[in-house]
Amino acid sequence: MCFIILMAALSMTGQIHAKEIRGQVANGDFEWSAQNFAGFYYDIDRNLGTEKISTTIADGKLYEPNGVVYSTTSQMNDFEFEDWGSYNIIGFMGERYFAGYVNNEYMEDWDELLFKESVDENSLSDEQLQTILMDSDAQMTITASQPLELAENYVLAIKYIDSSGMFVELTKNGEVVDSKVMMPSKDGATMADKTYLYKRDAGEQKGLVIIAVHFKNAVTIQNQTVATVDGLWQISDTPTPVKIDTEFGKMRIASVSADTIVMDNKDNSIALSKNKDTELLGDIRIKTADQDVIDDEYPIRYYIYLDEKCEC
Repeated sequence: MCFIILMAALSMTGQIHAKEIRGQVANGDFEWSAQNFAGFYYDIDRNLGTEKISTTIADGKLYEPNGVVYSTTSQMNDFEFEDWGSYNIIGFMGERYFAGYVNNEYMEDWDELLFKESVDENSLSDEQLQTILMDSDAQMTITASQPLELAENYVLAIKYIDSSGMFVELTKNGEVVDSKVMMPSKDGATMADKTYLYKRDAGEQKGLVIIAVHFKNAVTIQNQTVATVDGLWQISDTPTPVKIDTEFGKMRIASVSADTIVMDNKDNSIALSKNKDTELLGDIRIKTADQDVIDDEYPIRYYIYLDEKCEC
């Protein structure tokens, strides 16, 4: 069972500035997953989400290094624009992240352009993750006067269309960072002809595709250039490091593989005494009951919760 408790942090207008999303109450060794803690990332439509926190109590404490263990594993997820294939998604401290592009061996007809064009395609192997900013197959129209506005101050603009194709230009903070001639409307256009890709070095990764835009078509009507976009993908150009020994609150990353992150509480034993509220990792905390009797018959009650900031 999971519960949302609205905190009493009210503004003068009556707005609530924080909410507590708590997991199931425990009174001994326990394990929380997305099934009993709503603070973890979980996609119910695709059954995605593997985050877990397990606790082991001894003498009223969560002793280091394994009194608290957090683990999460990446899973394959389809792009919203399915012709691009699949990528690995991972929940980390309650948020969803990009973990790497993958080659989906079961879908031979997919082009998998983003996987093929990236040099270092697996982020987790380089001990980092990227925030997923955009993933959409919604159709939208852009023109030379109305460019495609992306996250992190990127803008993709159509400069012109002529016999050689459609010339597009990508800017960040107003500075040109890339340009390319696209051929989305030519006879027999391939996925590469229709997809604009922007790749760059990101942290430890070389040549990672961070922006992909699929053009359904592009035409010039009465001197007006019009293009239809039906696939959009963007991940952050600033990665989140997940290197071994990186600390997040009371936890530190103990191991990282190509698909899994494990954290423990090395050097940070946690006492489960009455009425305590302790940072665990990120915005996830652990709280104990203010109970009068704590013994073998009535062990301490406690739960983890997500301290989520909001304007609600």
